Formats: sequence, structure tokens, C-alpha cells
Amino acid sequence: MAYNQFTLHKLKTDFELETQKVAFLPLNLPLFVCSQKLLDDLAESEGTPLATEKAKAEYIIKPVLTELRKHNKDSISLFSGYSFDVDKSKKLTGRCDFMIAKQPYLEEIEAPIFCMVESKNGLLEEGFGQCGAEMYAARLFNQQRGLATPIIYGCTTNAFTWAFLKLENNTLFIDTVFQALNRNSADKVLSVLQWIVNQYK
Repeated sequence: MAYNQFTLHKLKTDFELETQKVAFLPLNLPLFVCSQKLLDDLAESEGTPLATEKAKAEYIIKPVLTELRKHNKDSISLFSGYSFDVDKSKKLTGRCDFMIAKQPYLEEIEAPIFCMVESKNGLLEEGFGQCGAEMYAARLFNQQRGLATPIIYGCTTNAFTWAFLKLENNTLFIDTVFQALNRNSADKVLSVLQWIVNQYK
């Protein structure tokens, strides 16, 4: 599992990626209307022990991303828990929690991938290096298949707080405004995710 060995410092030394913390997400995004099923799932999760990354991913993160896919079923595919071995010489190998690709109805991972979502159990900052490495690997994966994309998005989340990242040129941008998520505010996180999807439609 090499991705989780990366820190922001290692991204700089290995790939010459600079880091900037800046609010890059637009303000006043169109509101995403959540389905009753998602709201029911999130309400049900409130009575579930969520002490592990797996539990948070299963009961909160995946339902949110599934909601996004349902709203964009003709535009994207969602992959969960796939091995993503892009370049062993650069240690860009390992299993990624979630990947979103710009093609519908895929059974195997294909380019272009435009968003990586990483589940963490502790501080979100501890996942920035790992998520950044996965985003860099996604960019290489797309380039290798002749489908380069100028920007790759990413997110690290402990289920209740979501931090969004953007890889553009040689800079990894980390949005300074973290997004809270519960059954009363899932629309805010999904509004951001929908905005990201819209960049690739």
C-alpha cells in the first residue's frame, strides 16, 4: 500500500509538487437536492458504531457518492476499493478508496479519472499526502492512455468533514474551507461534488 506512505513533503521531493492552501471552490453553488433514501441512510447511520475507516466508508461515504452517481448515471462511473497500480518505480501503487471516471457504465477502470476520494479515520491533514499521490497517479494514468485532463480533484474525509483538493500543473491546492456533513447538510457536500462532475461534462 504505497500511496499511504506519501506526505506533502514527499510529494514535493519526489514529484516537485508545490502545495497551496487557498479557497478555490466557488461560493453559492447550486443546491443539490438529496433523495429521501440518502437522508434515511444517513439517519440510520447515526445509530451505527463508526469507529473505523471501513465503517465510515460503508455507512456514510459510499451512500453519498452513490447518490452522486445516480444523479449522473449517464456521465460517470464510481469505483470503490480498486487496486490502482500506475507506476511501481515511483511507488504509485496501492488500493484507492473511491475513484470517479468520466465515462458511464464502466466495469473496469478506464481513463479519464478525474476525482479521488480517500477515507480517513483521524485528522484530515494526515490524508493530504496520500490523496495527492493518488491524484498524481490518476493524472499519469490518463496521460498514458492519451486522455490527459488539466485538473484532477480529490477529497479526504472522515465522513463528517470533507476537505477538497485540486491538482493543477505542479501545484496541489487544498481548499481552506472544510465541508461538514450530516443528514441535514449532505446537500452542501454533494453540491461541491456535483460542481466537480460538471467540470467534466
